[in-house]
Parts: sequence; structure tokens; C-alpha cells
Amino acid sequence: MTTKQEYIEQLRLEAHPEGGWYRQVYHSAKSVYDQTSLASRYQYTSIYFILDGGSPSHLHRLLHDEIWYYHDGAPIVVHCFSPNGDYTAVKLGRNLSAGEQLQFRVPAGTIFGSEVTDPTSFGLVSCAVAPGFDYHDFELYTQAQLLPIFPEQADIIKRLAYQNLP
Repeated sequence: MTTKQEYIEQLRLEAHPEGGWYRQVYHSAKSVYDQTSLASRYQYTSIYFILDGGSPSHLHRLLHDEIWYYHDGAPIVVHCFSPNGDYTAVKLGRNLSAGEQLQFRVPAGTIFGSEVTDPTSFGLVSCAVAPGFDYHDFELYTQAQLLPIFPEQADIIKRLAYQNLP
């Protein structure tokens, strides 16, 4: 089995501001003017992304849909807070009979973060965004911003939202 460090080295991943390690692998050859971003964006982008028990994907929001594709390691739980206030959790992994999914779409405008189910392990996924990811379309959240809105999810927010933005 490939280790987290071997994946990081072989895939040439670097630290991501939201947590974990990543590298953009692909983007479209063409760009388009995106009405939501009010700017030019690649038609799509795709990254490799690794999370572990010490480095989750902190709660953030994108202007566009993001599709997650599970590859290896421990299952990953994607925690989603929809714009209408609903909370859902989706587990990505190989055990389909236990309800895990191989891929999942996070709808645009959803506040979400992710963590591995085994804090001593890691999970490897790919993520695709269309129109393509751009940091101008990305917003990280703090605990102080989210706790008043979602008090019933305080445990998750305290694990996956920064106290202060990096």
C-alpha cells in the first residue's frame, strides 16, 4: 500500500490553504467568461487532494459545483451546510454496501469541509470544478461566523472551521 508521504512526493503535492495537500493536475485549454464570477475562468480544473487526521479540509464555500472522486486510503466524510440551512454528511469510500460513495457533487454555494474517518490514516481524492477553480471564488469560514448559524453542528464546526483564518 502506498503511504501518504509517498503520494505527496510522487504526485508533487503541496500544502493547501484550506488544509491537506494538493496539486492542480488538469485545466481546460479554453477559458470562458463566467457570469457568476464575473470574470474569465477555465472551463474546468482538476486536482489531487490528500487529507489526514491532522489536516482536514476546513469549512469553505465555492461559487461553482465541485465533484469529489475517491481513490485510496481511509474513507472521507464531506460535511455540507446548504444555503437553506440544511446539514448533510456524505462518506466517500469503497464500501458501497455500507453507504459509502465513490464520487459526490458538492453544489455551488454550499459551505463544506471534509475529514478522514480514521485520524491515524489519510484519504486521497480528486476534485473537479466547473467552471474552473479560482481563489477569487473561494471563501474560508471561521468558527465565530458559523456557530451562530449552525449551533446544532458545533462539534463539526469546532473540528473543521479555523478559529482565525490563516
